[in-house]
Amino acid sequence: MAAGTIAPMEGTIASPGARILLRATKYDGAAHWIQPFRVVSDDGQLLVTEYRARTPIFTSRGEFRSPYDSLVYFWRERWFNVFRLSRPGCSLALWYCNVTTPPRLDGTHLSYVDLDLDVAVRPDGFIERLDEDEFEAHQRKYEYPLDVIERAQEAADEVAALARRRGFPFSEG
Repeated sequence: MAAGTIAPMEGTIASPGARILLRATKYDGAAHWIQPFRVVSDDGQLLVTEYRARTPIFTSRGEFRSPYDSLVYFWRERWFNVFRLSRPGCSLALWYCNVTTPPRLDGTHLSYVDLDLDVAVRPDGFIERLDEDEFEAHQRKYEYPLDVIERAQEAADEVAALARRRGFPFSEG
């Protein structure tokens, strides 16, 4: 198959080299983030994708072009994903972790609900929890059920703990 073509997915497993499109929404279903990825690997539990710097990303605020090359880890059962960010030709800048519902892969589309909380992890080990105010506001606006609130908070704690102990993918610095 030629580079840049969209490859069919086999069941729920994506083929290396396939192109997929992330469609992240807010809790009410409104579009939040649309981003193309190329599949690096998929074992049915962990989908690893990559994104090249300057490729257009479409957000609720307009088009965005990240300066970072990204290696992105999507676990099918976890309530977070991890973007390993580095400037082209440079070493790791940071890991950016989004708290989300577990992702769903449907053909060439990957989807999840963004739950606002984020965790930034720097190569020196500094961990920062982000957007707690947005999470609080959206609990009211979107009427998050209690179990979603609890799962989101647990996911932020889980990814921070994983980073503190340098577990995968934070061991891949």
